[in-house]
Amino acid sequence: MVPMDPEPVLASFPGRRLLVIGDLMLDRYLDGRVERISPEAPVPVVSIEAGGARTIPGGAANVAMNIRSLGGEACLAGVVGSDQDGEELVRILSDAGISCAGVVHDAGRPTTTKTRVVSGSHQIIRIDRETCDPLAPPAGGALRRFILDGLGDYDAVVFQDYDKGVIGSGLIAEVIRAAASRGIPVTVDPKFRNFFLYSGCTLFKPNRHETARALGRELPDPGSAMEAAVELVRRLGAAAVMITLGEQGSVTALGGGGGFHKPTFAKRIFDVSGAGDAVISVMSLCLAAGVDLETAATISNHAAAAVCARPGVHAVTPENIREECREYYAGP
Repeated sequence: MVPMDPEPVLASFPGRRLLVIGDLMLDRYLDGRVERISPEAPVPVVSIEAGGARTIPGGAANVAMNIRSLGGEACLAGVVGSDQDGEELVRILSDAGISCAGVVHDAGRPTTTKTRVVSGSHQIIRIDRETCDPLAPPAGGALRRFILDGLGDYDAVVFQDYDKGVIGSGLIAEVIRAAASRGIPVTVDPKFRNFFLYSGCTLFKPNRHETARALGRELPDPGSAMEAAVELVRRLGAAAVMITLGEQGSVTALGGGGGFHKPTFAKRIFDVSGAGDAVISVMSLCLAAGVDLETAATISNHAAAAVCARPGVHAVTPENIREECREYYAGP
């Protein structure tokens, strides 16, 4: 096996400007311990430990964190509520060096917030505060104007869609059309509601579950996944479709014909949370820098392996990718 040298690709990331459009979230974690069952109901009592409360950006905000961590410049275009959670999320992102110039504050909806109560390595409960209704015209109009007025300032555009109502069909079509006229690549990490609306994008990156649900059939192996990727290329008119397959790696079908399968590089899997965000971040940076898709897919698989090797959601770094490459190519 010829070792992959990640340095030329990693060196191409700094200075690349990416616009991330999508659903912004605030992830709260309350870490504690369970020592008894409540006398009020048959539920565990979780005692939150000192320093056990933490918040991190989630959804499209986590993709921006990954892009920034890898050396790129990220600007977010999304919506938060006019609430304390929204203020906290914007503060965390701004402190990390991410532009929130395109973040619209909407008093009519809450900031999407997911609170997880955890004991040891077990999640006890998750509490979501959100609305998934389409944006009201004032917020939707402000978001659209920001994106289209400044589109030419970016090297790539990322749609990070979690079906929370921020991304509408009209916005998708306008952005892809405007980006294509400027030669700007558009990458997509889809969910279900808008799955088939990203016609003409550069890279469409669903996972196995999303693809199987959209096409109405199971994808048990890379061969069936490649057939699905080829079908999506045809239906969407996309330049490429990558389907991530967890422990089976990923497959990519190309609009001009052909494709490839990349096996997983993960030697240890602790937590898969955030792996998809790392993949779309690396693929988007690579397209912004002009890196070929097969090399990009290899680097993104190493990035996913790095995320899976650590507990919790975190932004992948260049050193994480270097370490994974060194470990993988060193052999057993």
